[in-house]
Amino acid sequence: MPIDPGLSRRVAVALIVLAWEGSAVAFQGQDGDHEDIPGPILGFVMGDTLAFTPNLLHIKKPELGDWSAQVIATGQSFRQTNPVADNASAYSGFSNAQLIVQKNDGPVRLFAQTGLYTIATLGVPFMRAQPTTEGSFGFLPQAYATIVPNENLSLAIGKIPSMGGVEATFTYENPNIQRGLLWVQTNSVSRGMQLNFEKGPFSAAFTWNDGAYSDVYNWLGGLASLKTSEQSAYTISWTGAVSGNATNNPTTQLLTNNSQISNLIYQYTSDYWTVTPYLQYTYVPSNTAIGINGSSGTYGAALLTTYHITPLVDGNAPKHHVSIPTRFEYQSSYGNSNVLDSQAGLMYGPGSAAWSGTITPTIQWDKVFARAEFSYVKAFNPTPTVAFGANGMNNNQVRLMLEAGLLF
Repeated sequence: MPIDPGLSRRVAVALIVLAWEGSAVAFQGQDGDHEDIPGPILGFVMGDTLAFTPNLLHIKKPELGDWSAQVIATGQSFRQTNPVADNASAYSGFSNAQLIVQKNDGPVRLFAQTGLYTIATLGVPFMRAQPTTEGSFGFLPQAYATIVPNENLSLAIGKIPSMGGVEATFTYENPNIQRGLLWVQTNSVSRGMQLNFEKGPFSAAFTWNDGAYSDVYNWLGGLASLKTSEQSAYTISWTGAVSGNATNNPTTQLLTNNSQISNLIYQYTSDYWTVTPYLQYTYVPSNTAIGINGSSGTYGAALLTTYHITPLVDGNAPKHHVSIPTRFEYQSSYGNSNVLDSQAGLMYGPGSAAWSGTITPTIQWDKVFARAEFSYVKAFNPTPTVAFGANGMNNNQVRLMLEAGLLF
């Protein structure tokens, strides 16, 4: 049964919500050794299969503060079955050419990420780095200032990572090369602000932003996390639009930008295993004023695991590391939003469903890494012409992918 949007808003505002401790850790430059105010920071996140290593692009002086820079240079190659029209069956090229600069200490801290990137995603046509960058978040995809008044609070303002879901946007941040089916229903980058709180085992966050990069500030969100032991944590989150917005383009899609996203996440981490099952529910309310002539939504469940052949050290990937991440997902859609034409809808059309399986063996040796990936997507009850293949009539797709590069 669809969640009443008014109730969702009241619940969201009532929550004092989380800085998720999920399968990623805040990236704080070269060594994370900050003698200033520690503070809960909205930071760049990395999974536990790849890691930056100490480098020479790090300056820490009393007159300048603590500054660090990271370079990401990666290439990608893949083959796929049943490509959609105008999408190649094979591709090779850059996947990331980025520079990250940040100031890590003091009451005001800075973060800027610039460069080219791809956002490879299961079940979605692939796009090369330059058109992806120019057609989505630009050559400065994330940039924000963080105010840190004390060790418990921080406020980030600018182009920030969106709240909702588990996976991060860029390939090297995640255990898998491609983003998953559930990720497609969430946002990537938003313009706005996020207030973070952390004390003991509890952490929370609240955000006000422009949702799916719409430049209309009508989204609220919050999440709360409780660390129940050194190895496990629970997270609950909600984020969504609190008013209608008619913006509709490839980056700011009408249904996604008017949706509400709820997650329930559990994470277990040991030296050899990371296990993250989570549930996701999205809801798009009817709004005839902006052309959404019926409500719709999705139900999804995912299980992300990583077996660390080389064990983690204090929860982080060591300098030399071998791991085997996997991801299994199932997601279904309901309703019929009747947007623009009878074929429009979430996933592969109204009433469609899909499952996916992904495995990504990974090796990192100092600053160099390489990983291979096998993925399979199977769609059920797709609307004709919107699934896979040149005519959109195939219901499955296989991808074999390689990614290798430098994290400096």
